[in-house]
Amino acid sequence: MDGHGEPPAPRARAASRRLATIGYGAALGVTAITDLLPAEVRFGHVQRLLDALAIRGGLPSIPRPPLQLDGDEAIPAPPPEQDLRCLLVAGSLDGGGVESVVSTLARHLPAQGIATEVVCTREGRTASELRAAGIPVMMASAAELPALIDRRKPDVIQLHRPERELARAALSSHAVVVPVFHAMESYLDAPTWATLTAVAQRTSVCVAVSQGVKTFFEHRLGVHSIRVVLNGVHGLPPGAAWERGAARRTISRAVGAEITDDDLLVVALQRFSPQKNAAGLVDAFLAAVGSEPRLRLVLAGATDNWLEVRRAHLLRQASPLGDRVHLLGDSDPWVVLQAGDVYALDSFAEGGPLSAVEAAMCGLPVVLSEVGFARHLVSSEGVDGVVVNRANADYSQAAMAAQRRRRHQSNRAEFAAALAAASQYRRRPTGSLPPDFTEAAMVRGHASALRSAAEAARSGAVTPRESFGA
Repeated sequence: MDGHGEPPAPRARAASRRLATIGYGAALGVTAITDLLPAEVRFGHVQRLLDALAIRGGLPSIPRPPLQLDGDEAIPAPPPEQDLRCLLVAGSLDGGGVESVVSTLARHLPAQGIATEVVCTREGRTASELRAAGIPVMMASAAELPALIDRRKPDVIQLHRPERELARAALSSHAVVVPVFHAMESYLDAPTWATLTAVAQRTSVCVAVSQGVKTFFEHRLGVHSIRVVLNGVHGLPPGAAWERGAARRTISRAVGAEITDDDLLVVALQRFSPQKNAAGLVDAFLAAVGSEPRLRLVLAGATDNWLEVRRAHLLRQASPLGDRVHLLGDSDPWVVLQAGDVYALDSFAEGGPLSAVEAAMCGLPVVLSEVGFARHLVSSEGVDGVVVNRANADYSQAAMAAQRRRRHQSNRAEFAAALAAASQYRRRPTGSLPPDFTEAAMVRGHASALRSAAEAARSGAVTPRESFGA
């Protein structure tokens, strides 16, 4: 808009789109360079340098409400006798699928007779929420972790991050270590794989969040002790029963554009990170809206990587249809889901995307790339949707990098067609959840794995421990 509130002239809009197209080409060049760097460099110093690409003022967002416990948690029943002490090693505890799983386990394993504490290397939203709920959370670096383990004396450690230093610290203790594999971690280097192999060989049980992740890690670790425990969700939290119109008005205010009842709203909840492939989703969406003009996209998530945000932003700026795409930062997921008509995820690699399960629970049809448990979810009773071939042929860094460098990824046409055809689906009633993807089933599965590993090691390999808090 110019200073008088009038829309820019067509020539100015065309010039702006050309500049955005050039900018996107430059972003592809930066992407190619960063993808060539070793993982420890790419996810360290270079990641911080990319913060220079941040959009001024950040992305708009819809604030999350404070953590609200449901009735069972707010007035808990007396816990059973807790005969097993578990330390959840979580790495970062900000926001994301891994953090959601850790949070759920920390709150519900005690009801399974497992005393639970959490240690993180970096605090954030999830750490604050757990503390507010009365869950013990400690922060320690990988170097400080052995001393912390020695003080807390857990019987079993559940390791939720495949980081070499964390795994080495856990191995140095007398506790049983149960690793949980959340995704296809293709960026890991040879020393890290060697350390994870040592962890897997020392325990009788490992956990993977989907069959795909199990196959990926069994092949690389040479073990066959991996159990599948699917990620699950509890249900709509208190206060999350947004009416569709109210949810759309809330998003409209956040993005500064009116979302009407006539819009076919595609929603996506995902971090802006390389594996989540926000640019690929935006590009496929722009192809879809050309044939189904009612489509509109809202993509919301934590801005982990500003290069990924910029790529998605430049794509929408370069398109005449870019005003149909809206980007949000980390936002209240239930507002976004209740506003939507379709959920989409065009990821390169996933283990078990919780947001897709939450979308299905909210009655949304889902359009997913073939990652994690996508086919299992879509084939479940009460879930509508389609699974599209992912862009990358395999989960190697080379395959993902090759797709990230492309202007249009290999599955663009297929994903766009699935989005354009999504109008054939209708939202189901909110609250239906496939039995395989419930929070209760997930907690029982993890509790069983922890007990099995501890019982298998009780031949004397594990030193008896004093109680937590000693």
